[in-house]
Amino acid sequence: MDITFTAFIIICPLVFLAGLIDSIAGGGGLISLPAYLLAGVPVHHAIATNKLSSCLGTTVSTVNQPVNQIF
Repeated sequence: MDITFTAFIIICPLVFLAGLIDSIAGGGGLISLPAYLLAGVPVHHAIATNKLSSCLGTTVSTVNQPVNQIF
């Protein structure tokens, strides 16, 4: 799949917004998944990318909690 400049312009701000919302309250996938689909990413790639970003965000949060001692 080739990503066009238009798809890049659609995906980047929406995924950034999804990450921000996900870090505050959760549910960022409700923004990022439709953004991928709107940009023309195939459904199976969009779901996999959404799941990967969610897992990475959770992993980073889990690792940073004991380091920063946030309870």
